[in-house]
Amino acid sequence: MKRVLFVANHKGFSKFNAPYMEWFKKQGWIVDNASPGIEVGIVDNQFDIEIQRAPFSLKNIKAYIKLKEIIKCNNYDIIHVHTPMGAFLGRLASIKARKNGAKVVYTAHGFHFFDGAPLKNWVIYYSIEKILARFTDTLVTINMEDYYRAQESKLSSGDIFLINGVGVDLLKFHPLSQQERKSKRQQLGLDSSDFIGLYTAQFIHRKNHRYILEQLPQIIEKTPNFKMLFAGSGETLDECKNYVNNLGLNNIVHFLGGRSDINELCGISDIYISSSIQEGLAIGDIEAMACGCPLLLSNIRGHIEVCVDGRNGFLFNLSEKDNLSTLIFKLANDENLYKIISKNNLLDVKKFDVKTEVEVMAKIYLQLISE
Repeated sequence: MKRVLFVANHKGFSKFNAPYMEWFKKQGWIVDNASPGIEVGIVDNQFDIEIQRAPFSLKNIKAYIKLKEIIKCNNYDIIHVHTPMGAFLGRLASIKARKNGAKVVYTAHGFHFFDGAPLKNWVIYYSIEKILARFTDTLVTINMEDYYRAQESKLSSGDIFLINGVGVDLLKFHPLSQQERKSKRQQLGLDSSDFIGLYTAQFIHRKNHRYILEQLPQIIEKTPNFKMLFAGSGETLDECKNYVNNLGLNNIVHFLGGRSDINELCGISDIYISSSIQEGLAIGDIEAMACGCPLLLSNIRGHIEVCVDGRNGFLFNLSEKDNLSTLIFKLANDENLYKIISKNNLLDVKKFDVKTEVEVMAKIYLQLISE
């Protein structure tokens, strides 16, 4: 019986891999997962490995040793690695397995070296990718910039593909009925007349929540019925809460923490906002699209693949401080424009359907094992 191992350094990442794991199960494969924490899913074996996001953490040495032993003992046919450190350690730990016939697939969810990235990112992460390219049988990218850079720099010993991310379940993410919207808003203490913005992201520096918070006084001045929802947790959450408290805007901003009802939050929101500095292909953007939310996104790699400026939302430059409040005002007060953009989102999101992405990845897997 064939075996596949998924590796990531992000706790909970298997929820994105679940449709692909299910495909392998249907083909009769044994499916294992290695990541921090105990995942809940359809895997045969879950290995709790404390892979750290920080590249120089000493815990990663222990994680590498454990991962190498797991790979050695299980004779995997495919090892699919995700996230920067999961991919780094996974490929290192797979060197001997590749000599025995294992194939390594790496999905890059946004290289840390990108146009405008700090020099240290290029020194560290680009160098790592160049070194590990020879231990990568197939590289999968999710945005155009990464795809072209991977080709130019030959960051794989085999094929390089471009796909539309991990995909979104369109049966789960869709517009809510008026009654459902009203009921869910009431649960959260929100009025039907509120104009609601949503941002679903970990509270880490590159997600740049502070940018939105700093714009709140101008936003409220132009759109008094505006409310902002943040779903997520992380290292910058307390800092953001303190900032809002100091502004005296606790009645405007709702910090919801980690949630299992993101589909409903998208369904009750009027717009989706992301001020991220760096993205691969933001899944939150696409989930909001599926619910008809116009997008207001920072003009960066990973957002420009999702948002066509003026069609299904608007892009704004992080260097321009008044843009966001003006765009929110425009969408809150132009009903016809809002309806057009919302309708376009429901059309444009179809290319990100997880069913399509599973079919695309299945072809990649089958091609790989036939070589």
